[in-house]
Amino acid sequence: MIAEALDRWSEQASRWLYNLGVYGALPALFILVTLEVVLRYVFNAPLQWSRDANGLLLLITLFSALPHAWDCSYHIRMEMIYDRLSPGWRSFADVLSALAGFVFFFLLTIQAFRFSHYMILTSETGEDLDAPLWPFMVFVGLCGIVFSARLLANPSAMPTSRDEDSNQWI
Repeated sequence: MIAEALDRWSEQASRWLYNLGVYGALPALFILVTLEVVLRYVFNAPLQWSRDANGLLLLITLFSALPHAWDCSYHIRMEMIYDRLSPGWRSFADVLSALAGFVFFFLLTIQAFRFSHYMILTSETGEDLDAPLWPFMVFVGLCGIVFSARLLANPSAMPTSRDEDSNQWI
């Protein structure tokens, strides 16, 4: 019952994060880079803060996509070796990967929240972008929570549902 609730919640959160990254942060990154190129090379008037903003949008895009990438088996693994394993060894490799990922992202989550507290205390901002950075570190921590939950709920990294119209895993 708890496992099903964790699976359901983390799958919905994973989908929401993916949509945020793909339909929010990625287009914003595209627009900002395009604007920066036009302003820099056509009008010789670059935006001073665009490099910091681009980095933050890229961070949002990448961390938003991690849980969904795990669910759809888009993660990197040694296919040359993995494909030659017996089904039992593949299951063992999947569980070992999920365990290693869980430990890493659980520790990353703890550190992200600890560091965000430090960033609040020191009022840390970007080099050129005068905006607080702690919300982005909290976002990394929240993505770490969702990804850790997905690793626990779906350790084999097999797609959990299928879009019948396109016949693709979603």
